[in-house]
Amino acid sequence: MIPAKKNRIIGSLFDFYHKRLIKKHFYAIHLDGEKNLASLDSSQPVIMYANHSNWWDGFIAYFLTNRYLQRDDYLMMDIKQMRKYSFFKYIGVFSVDREVPAEAIISLNYAAELLKDSARYLWIFPQGDMTPQDRRPLKFFSGITKIAEKTGWVNLVPVCFRYEYLMEQRPEVFISIGKPELFTGKTEYDLTEHLRSNLEALLDKLRDDITAGNLKDFKTIFRGKDSRNKTFD
Repeated sequence: MIPAKKNRIIGSLFDFYHKRLIKKHFYAIHLDGEKNLASLDSSQPVIMYANHSNWWDGFIAYFLTNRYLQRDDYLMMDIKQMRKYSFFKYIGVFSVDREVPAEAIISLNYAAELLKDSARYLWIFPQGDMTPQDRRPLKFFSGITKIAEKTGWVNLVPVCFRYEYLMEQRPEVFISIGKPELFTGKTEYDLTEHLRSNLEALLDKLRDDITAGNLKDFKTIFRGKDSRNKTFD
């Protein structure tokens, strides 16, 4: 596996690049559910598990936890992508090879060690591959359950990303944070299926809210460049 090797200098350079990139490509980023984070047990680590429908997901995850919430965050990435973008290791990304069970176990153990006795945030995209944002049912690997069991106590937080072209030239990002659960040991139910169901329900609600124009609970946390029509106006 390729472990994370956070580097402050490289991280600062990436922050500058990241801000310019997000500003160039998106009109705005909107957030709903930030209040749910207030109920977290702040003494315990956090696994943010999210849907994966877009190449930008990792960048938006980094924006949310590293730049907006200012947390010590990490992200698990497929080994094939990690080999292409190996410099991501300097901002807290590490690899997982799901096709080789022995290698996958090494990554799961590494993730659990990162989280133990910390307040770190770990991003996982349990679908494994990018799939259209409205495809159902969600494919869901069991890695979160295994990491949680190895970690012991950990907050599990569902997060949904949705990308929409509404009234602007550039797309807008909508982020919905669901209600967290504190995992304290093995459960009497299938945790993987429970988490899959949670994420799917949150995704469906986010889609329905945007379709209905029910956006009053969203807070704009980033504004990119104005659309060309606003420049003309």
